[in-house]
Amino acid sequence: MNSPYMGKFKVTQQYKGAEHDGLDLVGLESKKIHATVTGKVVFAGWQNSANHSEGFGQYVVILAGGRYYHYGHLSEIRCKVGDEVQITDVIGIEGSTGYSTGSHCHYCIRTSMSPGTALDVSAISGIPNVEGGVYDDGYRPSAPAPAKKTMEITLKYDDHTFSGLLEEQ
Repeated sequence: MNSPYMGKFKVTQQYKGAEHDGLDLVGLESKKIHATVTGKVVFAGWQNSANHSEGFGQYVVILAGGRYYHYGHLSEIRCKVGDEVQITDVIGIEGSTGYSTGSHCHYCIRTSMSPGTALDVSAISGIPNVEGGVYDDGYRPSAPAPAKKTMEITLKYDDHTFSGLLEEQ
């Protein structure tokens, strides 16, 4: 499964083709939106800068493999057009901008930037097309390795002294 969240999230609206061309997702552990593909940011901004209550509101589009990955209704955008992003890079924060009834990310995949070209995001991403379902994509940020403990030691043997650091294995 490949979702815009790293961890638990729920599906609040299903993919229904032309009627609803993506999945509405809500992060449960984090509101950070991550790139689901490695590609190039081709749009990052308001769908209608003159009317912020229209459409996707603030959204990001990433082009990868001939497909356009849309992340809509963001409260904050953390990338810009031209950025090359890697899968799991943070590209924004979930929000309720545009035509929205509450905080979520509208996640859809299209063959172009235009509406009416949606692909089945559920089939491509592996996110079940089940409203109300809670899922975990399994991604977690990797934690840095814990620092190893060291201690300085001095050994005396006959007339010789040896000193150095001993590192925990």
